[in-house]
Amino acid sequence: MEYQARRQAIEQLVTKNIIKNQQELIKLLNQQGYTVTQATVSRDLEELSIVKVHDHQVGTHYAKLELQVTRDQWRLIQMIKQWVESVTTVKFMNVVKTTPNSNFATIVAGEFDTHPNEKLIVGTLAGNDTLIIISPNEIAANTVKNFIQQYLTTK
Repeated sequence: MEYQARRQAIEQLVTKNIIKNQQELIKLLNQQGYTVTQATVSRDLEELSIVKVHDHQVGTHYAKLELQVTRDQWRLIQMIKQWVESVTTVKFMNVVKTTPNSNFATIVAGEFDTHPNEKLIVGTLAGNDTLIIISPNEIAANTVKNFIQQYLTTK
């Protein structure tokens, strides 16, 4: 199955290179013998949980999202889609705004706490409609932000 080999190649390329846009990735894939369109690459990136992240040293580039979605996290994803309005990263923390005056922040925080990932989340703190997710470092905080942002819906 060519798509499986292609997706494996994409994962390796993203892991070993700083790829800033899809055109760079397409060029690298072409050099490895894969003929792909931008639409195919876009679908593959989404399927592989590869997202654009910002690094202060190299700028915006693609990276594998390390917080993998499991069946247990489906509920968290649904909460993000329905209740989260925005996420802002401040150093090693994410400030998450939920529906105003809803007490949803506490519920979302509880769901993050139910599925801990010590490499990405040290703890959470929630009020009525604001949740703070504390990460061990800025890179982990950006990974958490990217995870949340991929499920945000425009309201």
